[in-house]
Amino acid sequence: MVSVQRARRRESALFEGWWNEQRRLWSATDDETARTRARHVEATLQLAPWTMSGTLLGTLCTVLLLWNAVAPWGLAAWGATMTAIALTGLSGWWRSRPRRLSRCGPRVVQRATAHAALLALGWASLGVFWFAGLGHELQLWVAVVLTGMMCGGAVALALLPSAALVYLVLITLGSLIALGRSDLNLALALQFLCLLYALILAVAVASAAHLYSRRLISEQEATRQGEVVGLLLRDFEESSSDVLWEIDRQGRFAHPSKRLAQLLERPLDKLGQIGLLQVLRSLQQEGSAGVDRLQQAFDRGEAFRDQVVRVQLAQGPRWWSVTAKPLTDEHGHLRGWRGVLADVTAARQSHQHLAYLAHFDALTGLANRVSLRNRLAQAVEAGGGRSALLCMDLDNFKTINDTHGHSLGDAVLQEVAQRLRAHMRKSDLCGRLGGDEFAVVLDDIRSDDEALALAHRLVAAMRVPVEVQGVVVAGGVSIGLAFLPDHAQTVDEALVAADLALYAAKASGRGRVESFTDELGASQRRRITIERELREALARNELVVHYQPQVDLRTWTIRSAEALVRWNHPTLGSVSPSEFVPVAEETGLIHNIGAWVLAKACSDARHLLPDLRIAVNASAAQVQRAGFVNELRQLLNRYELKPSQLEVEITESLLMEDIAVALENLHAIKQLGVRIALDDFGTGYSSLAYLRRFPFDKLKIDRAFIRELLSTSDARAIVRTILQLARVLGMDTVAEGVEEPAQLEVLSHVGCAAIQGFLVARPMPAEQLVDLIARWDSLPRPSSDGNLPESVMAELHPALPR
Repeated sequence: MVSVQRARRRESALFEGWWNEQRRLWSATDDETARTRARHVEATLQLAPWTMSGTLLGTLCTVLLLWNAVAPWGLAAWGATMTAIALTGLSGWWRSRPRRLSRCGPRVVQRATAHAALLALGWASLGVFWFAGLGHELQLWVAVVLTGMMCGGAVALALLPSAALVYLVLITLGSLIALGRSDLNLALALQFLCLLYALILAVAVASAAHLYSRRLISEQEATRQGEVVGLLLRDFEESSSDVLWEIDRQGRFAHPSKRLAQLLERPLDKLGQIGLLQVLRSLQQEGSAGVDRLQQAFDRGEAFRDQVVRVQLAQGPRWWSVTAKPLTDEHGHLRGWRGVLADVTAARQSHQHLAYLAHFDALTGLANRVSLRNRLAQAVEAGGGRSALLCMDLDNFKTINDTHGHSLGDAVLQEVAQRLRAHMRKSDLCGRLGGDEFAVVLDDIRSDDEALALAHRLVAAMRVPVEVQGVVVAGGVSIGLAFLPDHAQTVDEALVAADLALYAAKASGRGRVESFTDELGASQRRRITIERELREALARNELVVHYQPQVDLRTWTIRSAEALVRWNHPTLGSVSPSEFVPVAEETGLIHNIGAWVLAKACSDARHLLPDLRIAVNASAAQVQRAGFVNELRQLLNRYELKPSQLEVEITESLLMEDIAVALENLHAIKQLGVRIALDDFGTGYSSLAYLRRFPFDKLKIDRAFIRELLSTSDARAIVRTILQLARVLGMDTVAEGVEEPAQLEVLSHVGCAAIQGFLVARPMPAEQLVDLIARWDSLPRPSSDGNLPESVMAELHPALPR
C-alpha cells in the first residue's frame, strides 16, 4: 500500500513538473524561458519542410483519388485550403532559416499552435464530410491518410506540446466522428483503436517534450557553470595572491606566467629552463626542511595539498603553501604536475598570534587562565614537591575604572603586571585570571614562610601609588594563599582554596594576606550544601513562615506582625535566615522564595490574622523586578485583602542600586494602597533626600541602636533624632530588637510608636500568634520598676510630663 502511494506521488510530481514546463513555454516571458522556447521552436522548424511537403503530397493524392467520388467544387475548396495552410508553414520556415533563434516570445508558440489546429481541422474535415459516403477502397485510403497524418504530425510537433496536443485532439475527434457516421461493422472497434493510438501518442508527446526540456535545462546549467568557472579563474588570476603553475616530467616550468615569475623573483624568459624544486631550494631559508618534504610528496606520485615551504625573499621571510596533482597522458603515464602556489604568510602569522593568545593575556603579556591551570596541573601531578598558589585581587579597581575610564584602568593593570614580574623567579609563573584578578604559581618552595614573605612583598609593592596618563592612582591588593598538596589534590580544589583565602583577606579589611584554613573549607562546603539544598527546600515544604508581633506602645495592643521565613532542614537542622538568605540572593533563588513568602503571608492574613497588618520583607532584587507590582495586585485580588492590610519592608540597599527604578516601583506599590516600611533605618545609606523622595509610611529603628540604648548616650540621641524626623515627615516608627523592660521604658518616654522584639514575643507560627492575641489582655505589661541608670534618667527627665 505504501509503495502504491509513493508511486502515485511520484506520478503526480512528474505530471506537475511537466505541466509547469508547458505553461512556461506557453506564457512565461523571462529570459531563461525565452531561450528554452527558442530551442523548442528551432527543433520543430527543422521538420517543417518534411511535414508541410507531406501535407502537400497527401492533399494532391487525395484530391486526385476522390475527384470523381465527391462534389468537385467542395473537394477543390478543401484542397486549396490545405495547400494554403501547408504553404504558410513552409513560408514561416523559409523566413526563419537564415538566422538562429536565441530567444522567442510566447506568441511564437501560440501561432504555431493555431497553425497546427488549422491543419488538424483540415484533415479532420476530410473524414467528417466525405468518409461515410465513399466506397471501401477510398475509405481505406482516407483512413490511412488520417492515421499517418495523426502520427506524423504528433511526432513532428512533439517538442511544442501545446501544438501537438491540439493537433492530436482535433484530428482524433474528426476521425471518431467519421467512423461514427459510417456504416462499417467494425466502426466501434476502430473508434476504440483510434482513441487508444491517440492516447499513446499524447503520452509520447508529453514524455518527449519533458525529456527535451530537461536536457535543455542541463545544458544551460552546464553552460552557466562553465561561465562561472571561467569568470572565477580570470578573477583568481587577476586578484588572488595565489599563482597557478605547471611543470613537465623533468620538473621544468611549462607555460610560466608573469605573476609566477614575479613571485619567484626570476626573469620570465628563464623560468622555462629551470625547475620548481630548484628555485625553491635556492630561496629556502637556512635550516628549513620544507623543500625536502615537497620532494617526497612528488616522489609518491599522488596529489597533495598544503606542503609548506619557508623562503627568504627580498621583502623578508615568507611562507608558501604548495598544492598539486599529477598530469597523465591517455595511457596513464605521468607527463607533469599542475598546481597552486599560495602565500600563507598572513595565515601563519595569525596562527602564531592565536597560539600566543591561547596561552598569554593580550593586555598584560602574563600567562592566562589556561596556562595557569596547566602549570597547576603539573604541580599537582608532580608529587613530592611543595608548591603554592597566590590569588590576588586589586582593591578598589572598579572605582578606578568608573572614575578614570577603562583606558586608564588597563594602564594600571599593565603596571601591576610589571611589578609582579619584578618580584618573580624564573621558575615562577605569574598570570592574569581575568579582570583585576591575578595569580602566581610557586614551584619547589622551601617553606611556607617563603611564599608568605613573597605575598607580603607584593602587598607592599602594590601599595605604592601608580602614575599613569598623568594621574596618580592609589593602589592595593589582597592575596589569598593555598599550599599544595596540603590544601588541594586537584587544580579546581587549589583555585577554590586560594579564592576562599582571598575572600577572607578582603573581608578582613583588604590589603592583607590570608592563608587557607580548614575552617574556610568547612564554611565553603556548608555554603555549597546550603545552595544545593535550598533549591529543593520549597518543593519539600521545608520553609515555613513565622510571625513576630509589633505592639503599639500607646494602647499596648498588637496591631501588626512581621512575616519571617524559617528553614527547617532534616539534616542541617534550623538554618538561620542570615545564612541562607544571602545565598538565595546570590543564586537568584530569592525570587521564588520571596514570592512564596508573600503568598503565604497574604493567605494567613486572609484566613488566620484578618485583624492584623502583615509586614513582609522584600529584597532589592524582588522590588526591582518588572512584575513585582502586578504580583502584589494579583495576590490582593486572590485573597480579597484590603491593601492597607499589607506592608512591604525594604532595606536601604535598594535605594543605592537603581534609584530611578526603585522610585518608580515604590510609587506604584504606594498607588495600590500597600504600605511601605524602611527596615534597619540608620545603619546604611540613610539620607534625608531619600526620605523626602520615597513614599515611606514607617521607619524601623535598627536593633543596633536599641541594643546600646541604655549604655550609650549617642545611641539615645540617634533614636530621638530618628523619632523627631519621623514625626516631622508623618511616618510611623517601630523599634526592633527590644529585649529589656528598661529599653521599653526609654522608648516610651522618647515617643516611639511601636516595638518589636523578644520582650514581647519571639517569632511564632500563625496559629500561636492567634492564641497570643486571644490571651493578650490578660498578660502583664513588662515594667522596669524604675531601675534605669541615673545617666539615662537624667536625659529622660526633661522629656517627662510636667
